[in-house]
Amino acid sequence: MLYKNVWKTLAGKWMELLAIAVIIVMSSLTYTMMFYGISGIEVPTEEYLASSNQEDFAVEMLNRVTEEEAATPALADFIAAGRYTLADLKRDDEAAFEALIDSRIDAVAREMGDVTLELRSSKLFNYTFDDKEHRGLVLKDADTINLSYLEAGRPPSADDEVAINTKSAEKNGIDIGDTIDLGEPFTVTGFVLFPDYTLPLFDDNFFNLDPGTQTLLLMTDSAYETLSGTESFRLAGVTDETVQTDVDLPFVISVMETENIMRSGAIYSEISSGKAMALGLSLFIVSIAVIIVAILISNMLEAERGQIGLLKAIGYSRRQIAIPYLVLILLFATVMLVVGYFLGLYFADPLKDLYLDFYLLPSITIAQSPLVFLTAVFAPLLFFTLVAGAVIYKLMGESALALLSPRDNVSLNRLSRIVSRLLRNARGKTKFKYLYAVKSTGSFIIFFFGILFSTLLIVFALMMNGAVDRMTVGELNEADYAYEAYTTTQPTLRDGQEPFLTYPFAFVEDKLVTLKGLDDTATLYRLTDRDGNDLTPASDEVIVSASLALKLGLEAGDTLEVALDNETLSYPVRGIADEYAGDIVYLARTALSEQLSDGTSRDLFNGIYATERPDETDYPTILSRDSLIDQSKSINEYMNFMMNVMIGASALIAFSILFVLTALTVEKNYYVISLLKVMGYDRREVRSMILDSYFVYALVSALLSIPIALLVLRLIIVLFAQDYGLVLPLEFEWMYLVYTLGAVTLLFFASTFISRRKIDNIPLQEVLKTYQE
Repeated sequence: MLYKNVWKTLAGKWMELLAIAVIIVMSSLTYTMMFYGISGIEVPTEEYLASSNQEDFAVEMLNRVTEEEAATPALADFIAAGRYTLADLKRDDEAAFEALIDSRIDAVAREMGDVTLELRSSKLFNYTFDDKEHRGLVLKDADTINLSYLEAGRPPSADDEVAINTKSAEKNGIDIGDTIDLGEPFTVTGFVLFPDYTLPLFDDNFFNLDPGTQTLLLMTDSAYETLSGTESFRLAGVTDETVQTDVDLPFVISVMETENIMRSGAIYSEISSGKAMALGLSLFIVSIAVIIVAILISNMLEAERGQIGLLKAIGYSRRQIAIPYLVLILLFATVMLVVGYFLGLYFADPLKDLYLDFYLLPSITIAQSPLVFLTAVFAPLLFFTLVAGAVIYKLMGESALALLSPRDNVSLNRLSRIVSRLLRNARGKTKFKYLYAVKSTGSFIIFFFGILFSTLLIVFALMMNGAVDRMTVGELNEADYAYEAYTTTQPTLRDGQEPFLTYPFAFVEDKLVTLKGLDDTATLYRLTDRDGNDLTPASDEVIVSASLALKLGLEAGDTLEVALDNETLSYPVRGIADEYAGDIVYLARTALSEQLSDGTSRDLFNGIYATERPDETDYPTILSRDSLIDQSKSINEYMNFMMNVMIGASALIAFSILFVLTALTVEKNYYVISLLKVMGYDRREVRSMILDSYFVYALVSALLSIPIALLVLRLIIVLFAQDYGLVLPLEFEWMYLVYTLGAVTLLFFASTFISRRKIDNIPLQEVLKTYQE
């Protein structure tokens, strides 16, 4: 009989239970989906990185001959010929190049101690496939560190063979045995991975991550040497000791541990933070569900105080009365948690595939784990048992006489006292309206944190809107050129071509930056500040990119010191260019040309912007602006998807919380609502007095949440900038405040629609019925 009575009571609250079920399912689903999705790449990744001997650290070094190195007799002729890059030296005198690299390895080893170092060579080039511009990074096969890993097929053995990434092959319909044109025809022999490139990052632009238009490649050593491309070098290292990162050598830019390198270490952060986030979000969501269930049970038991007291009076024990409530609540929670687990298992594969759209890693079929099931289902269930049991046990502890007697009015809590003092001069109707919503401290805390969580996700999603565009192709959308081309000679300029000069070996505050010289008459590529004002380079001033300005805290009018070779130059900062694609300092091309040529020329250039495709014999490296824009579409689609997921999840949680709390508020106050109607208040006034105070509190909570959200996001930006050198250009606009408050308003009125209908249907006779009882 007791089970039947409790079941009937719960069945009458099916809408509230449905909303709670959504929250419980989301808790189990979130943990299961993220844990299995991440585990699907974690296990094979650990094995792959260990077997391939992934580097423990990387030494980024200047890809040019330093002043100290240029002083050696062996390099005197090379420097006198006007060449300075390591790639130039390798082409000119391979023996001298190898001697230079050996000397650098010895110097680093002396500084760092017990380490093993190996040269890592790579070439970046562009090629056309299916009428689209693609980028390829060819890595020379290593001897001991960062060994290549074949997922399928075999490594190339002939000079006309190549191995590429699986993901690139999938997106372009390439199979083993197919021939692709990389300037010359190459036969695909296998699908390759490299442990130092778990993200396909080929340059300073951290968000050019489209595996469909860029791929890592493996060729034979001889094919690598004959390939035309931009070659660069660094040192890969392994050690059993603590990595020493403060190496002070003229050619060393930085020494970074793998965990802090975006192209290879981001996966470690993704795995560790992903699992922690999965558990944290799951606990947060289930905590909300548990507390709401506790409030629901408390309201149910308070409404049935008389019946429970009668049962105790006729001889039922506390345990006999409590067990039906506890069993049915736990049965309900168990079913929802199991449903969430299997939904999470279902969505784990798509999540894993989403990771593998960007991370170049092996994967395995997801296998279920008893530990994950126990964590996703029984850990929250234990939480439910303890909280629900405590609430039920406490109320059942009262005597039969106390349960049969009306409950004395509970004194005001601290929150109610604060609100009461704030409203001391308000009308009685207003006091009633705003004090009733904070009568239960627990309910209000859940209400506030639900709004806080939702607001944070909404604000973050809105701020991410357009951030990727700003980081990848923001300045390209405003440019008027069609092609960007690079040369090692000085070809004759033609109509529709504007020259520029780059020097990627300067330093600002020990940070490697690229100096870029532009003409003040340039029209194809213009610099603008955040407000859209044109910025023109001057001979005695510089313009810095927004990413560099954020990292160094620079503003217009500051003085910038640039270390160029062994000379330090000081320039006033004329303005901040609104671009985030790299750490760039812009100045007049004539001034940079004079500086690099020791005053012998004002007309040097090594690249052009052009309206028509230039001659490839003059310009070996040609980049299409449209292709660069296309390469950002993949990451944009991913970020838009994530933005929609965040907004959807926040809306669902906020809706469920608001619906349950307002529904419980109405049910708990049947007598009060009926009494207000008897006193002459119309439906609109009753709705306002019972529910609209929640609306004001929701808006206030959202307003308080926005600065908290901005603070959290600021910490994230600083963390990424310090650990990875990645600047997230998240911008908060005042319109986002309107959008956020609008979203909260829509959620509130949507979630309280049924509760308002219930208020309208409560009869005036309810007060007489309660009085008679």
